[in-house]
Amino acid sequence: MAQVINTNSLSLITQNNINKNQSALSTSIERLSSGLRINSAKDDAAGQAIANRFTSNINGLTQAARNANDGISLAQTTEGALSEINNNLQRIRELTVQSQNGTNSDSDLSSIQDEIKSRLDEIDRVSGQTQFNGVNVLSKNNTLSIQVGANDGQTIDINLNKIDSASLNLSGFNVEKKATITATEAQVSVTSTSYSSSATALKTGSADSSAITNTDGGALTISKVDFDESTGKYYATVADSVTTGEDASGVYIATVADDGSITLAGSTTTEPTGLSAVTNVQTATTTTSDVTADTTKAAKTLADAGVTGATEANTKLVKLTSTDSGGNVTDAGYGLQVGGANGKIYATNYDGTNGASLDAKTVSFTTSGSTAGNAAVELGGLNGKTEVATVNGKTYLASDVASHDFSDASSTINEVNTTTTADPLKALDAAIAQVDKFRSGLGAIQNRLDSAVTNLNNTTTNLSEAQSRIQDADYATEVSNMSKAQIIQQAGNSVLAKANQVPQQVLSLLQG
Repeated sequence: MAQVINTNSLSLITQNNINKNQSALSTSIERLSSGLRINSAKDDAAGQAIANRFTSNINGLTQAARNANDGISLAQTTEGALSEINNNLQRIRELTVQSQNGTNSDSDLSSIQDEIKSRLDEIDRVSGQTQFNGVNVLSKNNTLSIQVGANDGQTIDINLNKIDSASLNLSGFNVEKKATITATEAQVSVTSTSYSSSATALKTGSADSSAITNTDGGALTISKVDFDESTGKYYATVADSVTTGEDASGVYIATVADDGSITLAGSTTTEPTGLSAVTNVQTATTTTSDVTADTTKAAKTLADAGVTGATEANTKLVKLTSTDSGGNVTDAGYGLQVGGANGKIYATNYDGTNGASLDAKTVSFTTSGSTAGNAAVELGGLNGKTEVATVNGKTYLASDVASHDFSDASSTINEVNTTTTADPLKALDAAIAQVDKFRSGLGAIQNRLDSAVTNLNNTTTNLSEAQSRIQDADYATEVSNMSKAQIIQQAGNSVLAKANQVPQQVLSLLQG
């Protein structure tokens, strides 16, 4: 090796080795201080990309586990509400079993029905107000998707069902065996009369003739319905009494007994005292002598109602009587007979002094979409029983209609339930089974989500370990590397000092 002064090769080599060792020492210190083997892409480009994907999966799965836990909480909240609904149904069933006992009085049944209604109202309240994080869980059918994975489509669905008295088929559930008003309202269109009298009309339309049948085998149809504001009464005009059950122009009148049975007003099985308040006056007989009265106005009213041959000359006022099953003859008031001795008779108002009319106050009315009609018979209960009217396929309490204000053109009246609930225990068993099925589904979902959480946690653990092997620093290795680098650094510094002294040896040659 040549002896030179300008270039100290030994010193340069030593410096280069010291710099490389310094870099190694720096890397070891960085890894030890951060705990990571990969602190930047330069440490391990491929390893950094793999570790980053693991981070995405781990974070996603961790959140998915939290989502699944939220789903479990929702299912638990819903199932808890269903448990309370089930408690109410069980109590209703207990009360229903009690109501089926023949020793109960009407008062007893009414008290039982009051608690049943209260329990059903509570079921509806629970259904409408049970929420989880602002989501109503029982008020409508709904499907909630729970994200239980780190990628698209990795979901578990929770099916929520609407559970209330209506969805359980318990609306109008009744054990009283008599007519009761439900909460449902029916829209009724009315129009004021063009006459000077104060009256409005209840619109009628076609009805199912089989809805109410006469106990003597026939069917009675009332063609028009009217309401007199001045008296607060509800009236109807008689149509033909038929046996085919096909002459149905809109309205039926019937009574509901305490046992829930329905009897058509005016049938042969009703008491004769009911003839003054019902419509089937054709079951009555006329006296041998007619009653003299002015029938001009009544004849016109009958003609307006569509009664064939209802002219002044062809219409007369007759005295009506009725004979009951025991042969007792009872005064049944007055009627208007049209068409001679064998003509049909229509109920009327007559006090012996004024002219006969079909109604003292209401002359006629006009219904929307139909011909003019006339009021003839005041509706009221027979012998204290409940009277109902079926209008256009809807059933109403006559007393409810009588107390209603029909002056509004878009008036409403409440529908009624005319009989006790058929097979009430069967209906309740079906409702309880429906709730049980929903609860079972929620229990299964809870178990499934719990299993999903366990699996997510296991997967997260395994991925975290895999990521650690790639990304984390091995302290044993790094401490050894650091110690090695420190020793080499110290040795290098010592050697560099000696290498820097090599040019001094050239001076000895010059001095010699």
